[in-house]
Parts: sequence; structure tokens; C-alpha cells
Amino acid sequence: MDLIIIAGMPASGKSTAAEKLSRIFGYPVLEKDALKEELFDTIGFQNYPQKRLLDTAATAVLLRCVESLLAGGTSLIMVNNFREDMRESVQALIDRHSCRCVTLFFQGDPEVFYRRYVARDQAHARHLGHVVQEHYPPREGDPVDHTMSREEFAEKFEKLGMDRFRLNCPWLPVEATEPSQIDIDALAQQIRAALDSQEAKS
Repeated sequence: MDLIIIAGMPASGKSTAAEKLSRIFGYPVLEKDALKEELFDTIGFQNYPQKRLLDTAATAVLLRCVESLLAGGTSLIMVNNFREDMRESVQALIDRHSCRCVTLFFQGDPEVFYRRYVARDQAHARHLGHVVQEHYPPREGDPVDHTMSREEFAEKFEKLGMDRFRLNCPWLPVEATEPSQIDIDALAQQIRAALDSQEAKS
């Protein structure tokens, strides 16, 4: 069975690529942000530390779901902004199930990603729980906009070692400064080659 991991910077087109690869490979997609949105709507948060706790919980649920699917012999695509300090837990999961694995890392110009991230939030193009910082759901009259500063973006994403997340499997960098220029068919061929190379070694 296969595990395709899509990691990298926010606003780099990971979710869109995952949907396209899901159609090509026929694998389901598990994405941490989707789990967070369910937690936002079910539990909510009253302050920023609670919001961060939901992020931690969503990561734990994501790995538990991936574990269950791999245990049942299901190949899948997992999407998350993995930090360097998450390597050990993800690697242990892979080792327990002896699955073929490849990591796609979406990288590019951080300034472009930052501007796209802010524009996406300002347009309310994703779940409001990702945007508001203090509490969700918002109370009547509360502002529902938050423009993340460049420094905050760097602190939350660039300085957490996302670009240093490595597993004991092929690591494929994806230039994602302009997501529309990603050749998804060529990327799928690279993924197949990386997975097949592990099969040949087993």
C-alpha cells in the first residue's frame, strides 16, 4: 500500500494538488485542515491558546485515522503543514505498516505565499475558524477579519522547520510559487517512480 504525504508552506496549492492526485491514483485524501474545521464547528474556541490546542488535536486525529486506514490495507494521501518535530511520530507510523511512502514538499517564494494567504483570508475563501484568532464562533458584532502580519506568518510557518521535515522515503520538491504551473501528470509520474523504486528494493 502507498502513503503519499503532501507537506510544505500554506497557500502553496497543497489541497488542490491533493484533489487532482486523488483522481489520478484513486486514493482518498485526509487533510488536517478539514479535521480542524469540524473541531471548530463542534467545539469552538474561546481564546488563541484553545485554538492552538485544536490544531494539536487535529494532528493527532489525522495520524490516528491514517494509522487505521493503513492497518486496513488502504492507500491514501495525507496533507498537512508538517513541522520538523513531527518527524518521529510520522516515521514510526510508516515503519509500523511497512508502506511505500513519498513526501511532496510544496516550496517557493515565501513572499508570494504570504500575500496569497492574506488575500485568501480577506476574501473569506476558507473556513472562518482559520481566520479569527480570539474565539469561534464569533459573537454578534465581533470583527471577522484578521490580517496576519509578515512577521506573524514567518513565526508560525517559516520558523517551524517545515522545510526540514524529512522521512526515510523519497522527498520530491514541488515548485509551487505559481500553483497553476504545476504539471500534475508529470508529478504523478514522479510519484509512481518513487513508489516503484521502493517496491523494487523490498
